[in-house]
Amino acid sequence: MSFKTLLNKTCTLKSATYQTAQNSGEQKIIFSDFAVNIPCRLRTRQVSERRYSSPSYQKATHALYMVERSLPQNDFCVVVDGKNYNVVGSLSLGGAGRYLCLYLERTI
Repeated sequence: MSFKTLLNKTCTLKSATYQTAQNSGEQKIIFSDFAVNIPCRLRTRQVSERRYSSPSYQKATHALYMVERSLPQNDFCVVVDGKNYNVVGSLSLGGAGRYLCLYLERTI
């Protein structure tokens, strides 16, 4: 079974841009589509995985697997099945650097 056959969902990467309101000076984050319909697989991380991770990865509730690709240079989030996830970190999974795991935190 190949890795690509396990990619049973699609996701959208959204890149963050920052805009400053002219009247108040408040900075707002606006997300725009960076890449759409990316084949992926979303998995909920087990409690034991989270417990024994580094502090920055402990808050990652999900892992998202995909074929390696370029990612936005600035902050970005992921949308899967209409749900938003913040990206906590990423890991190249080997296979000559062809696969990628994004660690995600579910947002409301």
